[in-house]
Amino acid sequence: MYFPYLRARQFELISLRELVNEDKLQNITPVLEPVKESFNNLNLAHKIFQEKDFYAYFIVNPFKGEKLGDTEFFLTYLSELENRRFLPAFHYSDNAEYIISSIEKYNLDNCLIVCLDNFSDEESLKSLYSNEKVSKIMLLEPHKYRSLDRSLKSIDKFYIRLDDVFEKQQKNADFLNIPAHKFSEEHLYYNQDGYQAFADFTTLPSEFVEGGSTPRAVVIHLTYLNADLENQIWIRHFTSTDVDSIANVQGKFAQAALKAVDFCDNLPLLNSATNELKKYLEEGRYPGLGTVKKVSIKNHLLIISDFLN
Repeated sequence: MYFPYLRARQFELISLRELVNEDKLQNITPVLEPVKESFNNLNLAHKIFQEKDFYAYFIVNPFKGEKLGDTEFFLTYLSELENRRFLPAFHYSDNAEYIISSIEKYNLDNCLIVCLDNFSDEESLKSLYSNEKVSKIMLLEPHKYRSLDRSLKSIDKFYIRLDDVFEKQQKNADFLNIPAHKFSEEHLYYNQDGYQAFADFTTLPSEFVEGGSTPRAVVIHLTYLNADLENQIWIRHFTSTDVDSIANVQGKFAQAALKAVDFCDNLPLLNSATNELKKYLEEGRYPGLGTVKKVSIKNHLLIISDFLN
């Protein structure tokens, strides 16, 4: 199974809404970190999840965004949802007491504990994951925690390995000269390596960046199965040719989309995400950078969903 880690921003949630409506997310359970104080986009996604009986994990103590930390803000939101399809998840940062008290106060069950890179108290974590209300553990880059990794594999919990595989560049123009390269192999080996599921940050950097300026280049990141290399997941960065100024973003999108669509037609890489990209190119429309990101995320989730099925 696959547990993509996504910030619960507008276009990440639109990606999920569209794929859930298409019934394309079998064997996939997203993990959402809310970074906005507003619940509007979350409520829109939750409504679709209710209609399609689809579940996602929801981190109640985000590390980033407008309401971060060990508060009750998102716990209260979660507790007030009717017919809830958001499942409780907690970031672990040596805060076992907060997690246990929250589980008890809000009568939570089937909880996910997410361990990134900002904890040191492994003993408290071990006592935490022995709690019967905790069903799943997610650990970022387990090879950095050999003894903890071995301990987690020895207990009767659902264990998810999270990898940071997207190689972020300082600026979009830097992607222009980067060739196609391997993105991930975890979908091939996670189970035999002792994990029940794998996870990544999709085609987004793990680093959270709020907003951003107009780019000098437009890039479309597309993952695909490399049939010549045992179905490893590879990635290509289709970058506009013009990278010298911030002018003509629409034209730069057309340059990048032309490269991407040509690649997709030849591979072939055909799904609802790449078909959407092709439609924008044929109609001469620039959908905005948020939609470009949405297409990239959707394609990645579809690649993995199709493989797992």
